Amino acid sequence: MVVAHRAMRDQVFRKTMSTSDAVTLFDAGAGQSQGGRKYQEDRCALILPDRFPSNSQDKVAFFAVYDGHGSALVSEHVNNTMHHLLGRRPELARDDWAGAIKAALAEEDRILLDTFKYQSVEPAISGSTVAICCINLTKGELVISNLGDTHVILAERDLQTEHPYHIRRLTEAHKPGNPREKTRIEQAGGAVVNRNGTQRLGGEGSLNISRALGDLQYKNPVNTFTDNSLPDPSSSAGSRSESRGDFLSNDPYTSRRTLRTDRRYLLLVVSDGVTDRVDDTTLVQHVMKLSMRGKPASEIAQETATNSASRPHSDNATCIVAMLDGQGS
Repeated sequence: MVVAHRAMRDQVFRKTMSTSDAVTLFDAGAGQSQGGRKYQEDRCALILPDRFPSNSQDKVAFFAVYDGHGSALVSEHVNNTMHHLLGRRPELARDDWAGAIKAALAEEDRILLDTFKYQSVEPAISGSTVAICCINLTKGELVISNLGDTHVILAERDLQTEHPYHIRRLTEAHKPGNPREKTRIEQAGGAVVNRNGTQRLGGEGSLNISRALGDLQYKNPVNTFTDNSLPDPSSSAGSRSESRGDFLSNDPYTSRRTLRTDRRYLLLVVSDGVTDRVDDTTLVQHVMKLSMRGKPASEIAQETATNSASRPHSDNATCIVAMLDGQGS
């Protein structure tokens, strides 16, 4: 979903600047680096308003980062389908973005379950975190949603100096060691175990997140089987424990806020390959320093991802950078 640097910059200016919009998408771009991993399992989507598949007359930009684990199957599938699933949700006609995102994520897991039943075991043993931003440029509203440890960071830019301030992480980290998450997992019949000082989900201790798409071995109906195999859930054979819930949840954290027309904003969507390397304030300050030197968002995003993944044994790194200007700023 990443367009060539100059093409993306030109497309943003041509398609999104309008005196009728509360907020202007001034520039946007994405960058990725494989890091020390054997494969690149991150995926990202940067969908401009003319490409977002919704019946709404409002201009909506859709940005998302999907951090895959186990393989890239789930992150690749989500990257190709999520904006389509969301754009056609009936909840959007009621302006219920939280309900629409929650329903779209649940629908994605149902599609992955069908894939598991009829095509491949892979959706049971691989998954993806999610961080989604939906920006209604017409109304000046921002909706963010996430599963796992992929994050959205918002900062304001000084009108005269462009220096960032009010730096805020808008998403939540869903970790098995979090007391609320641990309680939910245990009430569902699952377990949280300590592996090398890290709280992880399940008897094997393989996941250090508690919410994600895919990983169906931790969700109904697959996790109701009491043996260690991964049977076809459409089959009636095998011993089952019907009392189990979802150890791994696809219920997202979602929030919504109004962007002021007299402000300018910097929006970052990043995988943990970035946020595990640098704190949010340092990251935002570095991004704005590059912007003030005249670099476009696409180059800044790529440099951020490359720097984060430059060390040995580093993770996949993905970064989306977007500059938003209120109409009165």
